[in-house]
Amino acid sequence: MIAVARERQAFEKAHPGNGEDDSDDDDDTGVPTLASMASRMDADPDTRAMLARHGFTGKSYLLAMTTLAHAGAQVRMAGTKWASTMPGAASVDPRNINFYKQHAAEISALNALNNPDYSPEEDERMAHDLRSIDPEDFDDCVLLIPATLPLTPLAEPGSIATTPASRIELARATGKVAEHFHSERLKKDFTIIADEVRRHAHEPRIESASLAAALEDSKTWAAGRCKGSGS
Repeated sequence: MIAVARERQAFEKAHPGNGEDDSDDDDDTGVPTLASMASRMDADPDTRAMLARHGFTGKSYLLAMTTLAHAGAQVRMAGTKWASTMPGAASVDPRNINFYKQHAAEISALNALNNPDYSPEEDERMAHDLRSIDPEDFDDCVLLIPATLPLTPLAEPGSIATTPASRIELARATGKVAEHFHSERLKKDFTIIADEVRRHAHEPRIESASLAAALEDSKTWAAGRCKGSGS
């Protein structure tokens, strides 16, 4: 895999601006899959020949990369609640985990070849922080951003007037979002927000202390749960 990365890097230096176009690197759903990416790699003569020189096909190369990533995820999250939630966690062969541990330096070198911006120190810092976040909290953090964006202007003084129908739809959507949070605190906050938006749907401006307080409470929750303590 390191040999492949070195050869690809040398090729890219010798042929600048001749990178692959990924615009159609997907299946009928619009989502890239291992099969569609492998087919695209094998369809390119230069890529197919390069992989073959090192004993790979497009599929076997991508499987190797994926296997390595899954093993690395288990190594990084061992002993935390994250371990059982990682993709394919139950199917990770213990021998792959041992391989990852025994070849840490080579894997770091491979990562650096595949990503010029890779930094082992930054990579470890991010993993260190992530280990301190509960997986359920992390899910809520990811959901919180798109859930909060359309609501924030409503809590500002002189918020923009909108039609009652659009506010009722926003209230409905916010109520549905509330159901998906793991945190009971966030469920309560977003239920209050949904109720307040619905209650004030026909008013020129939303002037609701309860809505503003619930939004502020969700921000406070995020500040304490979404950054990771590194502990």
